[in-house]
Amino acid sequence: MQISGSRMAALVLFDLILFGFVAFLMLQWLPKPLRPLDYFLVGGVATLVSLLGVWLLLLREAPNRTEVLYKKRARKLTPEDLD
Repeated sequence: MQISGSRMAALVLFDLILFGFVAFLMLQWLPKPLRPLDYFLVGGVATLVSLLGVWLLLLREAPNRTEVLYKKRARKLTPEDLD
């Protein structure tokens, strides 16, 4: 699956914006004062959501392609197949 340079840049920009948005919302939602563990939690959840967003966009890009996650290879012929 080939992605052009402009689509790749848009995907990276979308990912950064989604990460920042989720991190901002979680920092506003968590009660103050924040501990180092809270920042770790915010970063982990924001990373998970942004990666999920990228996967959903990539899978939506190729609905009719059969080789989305792996490439199908031609089956090797055996002597029994030639009969």
